[in-house]
Amino acid sequence: MAPSRQAFRTTAQFGSARPPIRTLAPGAGAETAARWNQDLSLSAEEKGVTMTIANEFIVVGVDESDVALDAARWAADEASRRHCELRLVHAFTLPAIAGYPEFTTYSDDLQSGLRHDCEKMLRRVAADLQGEHPDLGIVTKVIYERASVALPAESARALLTVVGSGDENRVYGVLLGSVALAVASTNPAPVAVIHRGHHGRTSGPVVVGVDGAGTSEGAIAFAFQAASFRGAELVAVHTWHDVVVPGTHRFQNPLVDPARIEQEEREVLSERLAGWADKYPDVPVRQVLTSGRAVPRLLQEAEQAQLLVVGSHGRGGFTGMLLGSTSHSLILHSQAPVVVVRSAPAE
Repeated sequence: MAPSRQAFRTTAQFGSARPPIRTLAPGAGAETAARWNQDLSLSAEEKGVTMTIANEFIVVGVDESDVALDAARWAADEASRRHCELRLVHAFTLPAIAGYPEFTTYSDDLQSGLRHDCEKMLRRVAADLQGEHPDLGIVTKVIYERASVALPAESARALLTVVGSGDENRVYGVLLGSVALAVASTNPAPVAVIHRGHHGRTSGPVVVGVDGAGTSEGAIAFAFQAASFRGAELVAVHTWHDVVVPGTHRFQNPLVDPARIEQEEREVLSERLAGWADKYPDVPVRQVLTSGRAVPRLLQEAEQAQLLVVGSHGRGGFTGMLLGSTSHSLILHSQAPVVVVRSAPAE
């Protein structure tokens, strides 16, 4: 039996009180955040306000660009859907002097002033998001560090990390363009990459790429859960390559039966999905099998999707069905938000 979505929230009823927006001080780590979450939950329980589970949270990188604000709205929708806390993280740095990143002549007042401006920006974004989601617990944090370093550090125990991609804001310099790709390839938690204009489609399926090597196991788990939360269909896409001899037409081996190959690949896909389909009986599953390249078929299926989920082996690329630049292509061209889920490292 699939776990009830109601299990992700406390039993208290919403009141007129809103969860407070909290700002983590510079240098505050996971222990401080956990203590704040506990205090927040206790305070909410006393006031009869439904709150999130204290140890579940989504991280989103925020700046003042349009695409980052779209990512924040998408992350708030997802956190509200999952009844978990939302953490708004902004990372900033000052330009290095003469090529020496550790050497700076900037005054402490300048960094302090910039931090103060960034904190004001995060509080403003948090207030806007909480206006749309009054029950959502929100924590804000400003970090003096490169975004590609700060976000993975803040995401060690996150359910999901959300980043925007599409612009480059050189004043704040966070989470956009190549930074989104860097985070997606190294982050310990699944990463959702949101493009400008992705306001959160509420209809359509969740699409997941499935290979035959186990790389996609984490992606399958995430996709089933996402489909369950959304009440959506899951579309599982599995592709394979025919043998092609360079400089010739497609190789037709008379000893190879295409129908038999397709049946074997169908069995592989069914085996990958079997346990998860039993765990989430409320999720309808449609299987898509085709020979050829994975990217075009995944993009085609994702055109009307709420979400596209793919797996990664955790070394900056994809194995099995998703090879080489596949992740890059999907992130750049997908009409739906793309979630990249890294597989567990080998023992």
